[in-house]
This record gives sequence, C-alpha cells and structure tokens, in this order.
Amino acid sequence: MSYSDDTSDAIVTRGEEIYQQYREELESQYKGQFFVVDIETGNYEIGDEDLVATERLLAKNPEAMTYGLRIGFGAAYRLGFRISDPAQ
Repeated sequence: MSYSDDTSDAIVTRGEEIYQQYREELESQYKGQFFVVDIETGNYEIGDEDLVATERLLAKNPEAMTYGLRIGFGAAYRLGFRISDPAQ
C-alpha cells in the first residue's frame, strides 16, 4: 500500500497503529528513545536521537514514508522555557 499521496493524519494513524503493536516491549526496554517507522513496510529503527534513527531507516529504504515518536512520551520535545529565580 502506498501512502505517498495520503494526508499527514493518515500517516500518523498508520504510524501509531504500528507503534501500538510493539508498545509494551518498546516502553519497557527503550523508554525515552526515538522510534522511527516506515509506515509502508513496518521496518523501524530506535535511537537516542530522532535524526540518527531516521537516517538509519532511510539508508535501508530511501523512499520510506516515515513516522516517528519518543517512546513512552506524549511529545518528542519540550517547548518553552523556565526562568529561574536567582535568589534561590
């Protein structure tokens, strides 16, 4: 099945479906690392950095339609900042 013309929502849906197949194992062994999957083949890579995992996956299949997430977290990165109180 080719996803090249699908919407980003369809890519996310398929990526999440694949992740759910491996979720228990991934979260127990690789929590905090990045999971990047080719949604067409189901092949995936895991790495400490999302770009490294993506590059490894694309080296195997340069045409891969990828989806990635941080294992065990709702978001891959934290946005924003915190101002520290210099008096503390």
